[in-house]
Amino acid sequence: ITIPSDLQSHLDSQEREILIQALRETGFNRTAAAARLGLSLRQMRYRIARLNIETPPSSEISDEPV
Repeated sequence: ITIPSDLQSHLDSQEREILIQALRETGFNRTAAAARLGLSLRQMRYRIARLNIETPPSSEISDEPV
């Protein structure tokens, strides 16, 4: 295992990839993705904003469970 020189950057990158994968698998439904990851919708929105994850315009997606 290679030890990263910047742990926070490495962890952010890993978290970003996991969030993007969950969002893609749920059709960018943030509620479903959050539930899948054991997060609240509020936590999911915070992480999306913090990690600067691009999502389709809100008119094309919903937060309603699938």
